[in-house]
Amino acid sequence: MSKLTWLISPSVITLSILISASQASASEISHNYAPTVDLQETEGLYFFENLGEVEKEGKYGFINSQGDIVVPSIYDEVGAFSEGLASVEKKGKSGFIDTHGNVVISFDYDRPSRFSDSLARVRKDGRYIFIDKTGAEVLDVDKYYNLNPFSYAEIFLNGLALVETETKQGLINKKGELVAPIQYDLIDLPFLEGLVMVKQNDKYGFLNQQGQEVVPPKYDSAVIFSEELARVSYEGRYGFINQQGKIVIPIVFEQASSFSGGVAKVKKDNIWITINKKGEYI
Repeated sequence: MSKLTWLISPSVITLSILISASQASASEISHNYAPTVDLQETEGLYFFENLGEVEKEGKYGFINSQGDIVVPSIYDEVGAFSEGLASVEKKGKSGFIDTHGNVVISFDYDRPSRFSDSLARVRKDGRYIFIDKTGAEVLDVDKYYNLNPFSYAEIFLNGLALVETETKQGLINKKGELVAPIQYDLIDLPFLEGLVMVKQNDKYGFLNQQGQEVVPPKYDSAVIFSEELARVSYEGRYGFINQQGKIVIPIVFEQASSFSGGVAKVKKDNIWITINKKGEYI
């Protein structure tokens, strides 16, 4: 089972657990376990929604931040909790459990993503689909586009998901409709301050959440918006644009940092100076 690349995978720590739970089913999990894990042994363990992945004898489960066993180590693979659910795998198939260890979506799927915007991407019978938290199939990506399939359609954020065919990317909504055409070399999700950076033909610009090119890809480089301004470069010089794509600080600097706390560092004539959001020297 693949894990998301933009999430930090929990460290696998072999724990000496006093209670053997290898035969227990998730529906039989007791919530009265005494803490059985030395909390010193959980250093470096990542917790999502107060639950962290643990391993025992090649099987995986979850403990809480107090060291209580919440889900015994009975699964071949587990994913991180998100929106109250986590993917788990048994015998090569994946389903989802809740934060109490109850199986809420049956083991019918491959390659699950985490839940986001109340949907998760899974693979079933060789095709990618999205399911809701009841396990109902709400969107069949292949059915909508017959592209055999999108090689990437991971998670929804703010009602949109990234899709990719061959080397190009676009965005779909929860109805499976294309919001941004599959023509960009990169769509650098997530949206920040309502915009997302895109790359096309080695040039950079920005889309809004309606898929419109607020800033057409025309800059040699760009960074994400910070404090309503984005640093862009053209022909070796740097400046700043606003969220409407207007150049508000001229593209004249040799180098520049993003804005933070209302100021940015820029380099002019080999001298670093500080400017405010009006481009005035401080």
